[in-house]
Amino acid sequence: MLYESLLEVLPNHAHLLMERGQALEPPERWRWLASRFPPREHWRSLHAGGTWPATRWLALDIETTGLAPPHCHVTVVGLCGHATGFEPVALVADAPGWEAQLERYLADSDVLISFNGRQFDVPFLCQSLEWTQDRFPPFHLDLRFAYKRLGLKGGLKKVQVQLGFIREQGVAEVNGYTAVLLWRAHRRGHPAALLTLVRYCLEDVVVLLPMARHAYELLAREEGRNWCPPQVPDVSIAHMPYDEELVRRLGTATAVPRHGGGPSPRRGRGSG
Repeated sequence: MLYESLLEVLPNHAHLLMERGQALEPPERWRWLASRFPPREHWRSLHAGGTWPATRWLALDIETTGLAPPHCHVTVVGLCGHATGFEPVALVADAPGWEAQLERYLADSDVLISFNGRQFDVPFLCQSLEWTQDRFPPFHLDLRFAYKRLGLKGGLKKVQVQLGFIREQGVAEVNGYTAVLLWRAHRRGHPAALLTLVRYCLEDVVVLLPMARHAYELLAREEGRNWCPPQVPDVSIAHMPYDEELVRRLGTATAVPRHGGGPSPRRGRGSG
């Protein structure tokens, strides 16, 4: 539906833009077109429509040890989309070669789907890895702002609950600071800490795909369009293990004031 979208967003230049875009090969075509759309209109990229090839989606979420590099670091990158065969993938930052793996997944994608990724995940990765924005897919659907536009505000957990996407209770108790403590426990050798951290990260990732489809339908409806994005497979991670007792114990620790009265490290994104 990109031609119709161009007519709405850039009515005086839509025909010329489509002709120029069709003359290019993906991914250059998508990057060229993405630069013509304001970020708030990138939701339209989920469905190209017509004779255009389908865009390839990639949901992304990161866990970190704090708010910003260089003093804070990436711990886990969660991914799911066309590039992963819609299998949830967790890249752990103390495993060799994770940066190259991430780069390959990003290069094989056209639309990045995140929640507050424009303000946190992408800048954090760029600073940590000394990357530029062109390492990432040309389109970026940030669901924090898409749903804010639709009247739903708050972190990822709050918004997904309002939409009826409920995660398993034991994992729902994990927050950003608990994720930091899970990483520390992993580095100290706790056998279940990394599994639990990965499960938490991937809970955030897999819900982004149905939330993206839902946002597309709602935003299209706002404009009087009966557009539906392509179906994607349902992704379940219910089989992935985690240590519920460890989550409870670390959750209790986060409620106890730290010595020195300083602020607890937490992630700078709205997952809550």
